[in-house]
Amino acid sequence: MAVIPSDQHITYQLQFRKCGKPSCSTCRTGQGHGPYWYAYWRQGSRLRSGYIGKVRPAGCKQGNPTEKKQKSTVAKTAEYSKASAAPALM
Repeated sequence: MAVIPSDQHITYQLQFRKCGKPSCSTCRTGQGHGPYWYAYWRQGSRLRSGYIGKVRPAGCKQGNPTEKKQKSTVAKTAEYSKASAAPALM
């Protein structure tokens, strides 16, 4: 297990993992086990990672990273709908 540094910028991410066992129904029929928290940081030019666990790390912000993506997609869809609904001037 990697030792997570406290003096660098750390990025936290939730991930599902597959165990690789052929008899595991969780991996065969779903996303896998988890979600588990992982930390990512740079050491020189290398990207390093470390397993945190199921509990949100103390340094992690409360926002869900997928919420931003969904909101921006909804906003773009609404803008497109307004633009395409405008009547043509001719």
